[in-house]
Amino acid sequence: MTETVHIALIDDDEAVLDSLRLYFARQDVETTCFSAADDFLTAVARGERFDCIVSDVRMPRMSGLDLVRHLKEQDIGGPIILITGHGDIDMAVAAIKVGAFDFIEKPFDEVRLLASIRHAVEKGRERDADANEVENLQTRFNTLSARQREVMALAVAGLSNKEIGSRLKISPKTVENHRAWVMERIGARNIAELVRIAMKVQGKP
Repeated sequence: MTETVHIALIDDDEAVLDSLRLYFARQDVETTCFSAADDFLTAVARGERFDCIVSDVRMPRMSGLDLVRHLKEQDIGGPIILITGHGDIDMAVAAIKVGAFDFIEKPFDEVRLLASIRHAVEKGRERDADANEVENLQTRFNTLSARQREVMALAVAGLSNKEIGSRLKISPKTVENHRAWVMERIGARNIAELVRIAMKVQGKP
């Protein structure tokens, strides 16, 4: 990963913050430290963005689990990794179920934590790229006429030009023209690509 990584590190233990900040600095990871989850949320509200969030589980006012829930409900922030003590495993597992990327037990291996952060950032950036692609495809789809959308839906369902024409009561030649326009506008080189694009726009895997 060659792009700069900027993480938020949240822990009420200043020694942990200092130790990890120094370690990450040597690994070319930019770290912004917070001693409480609400301080982090204030920074996010001001417009600060992070590639990954690393948070302790047990903190005053808002726990790491509560933070995960809050960020997922508001659909904000990057992937979240929790640092957890042995007694917090049940809480950490619950956090995974509500959307945390990973949890790492104390005392943790810094190399293991860094690897998890890089993996989380990579996956987060892939999701962002996919979301941008879907948004772009949706914009293209929205430029199609109602008739073109009908032709696209039936083509994706596997119907031939003749079958589509019969269904829509238009000539196969007209169907062919609509399909050609749809393929050009959507950016699909063949019907297989059109099917994959339609599935992305519809939010199917």
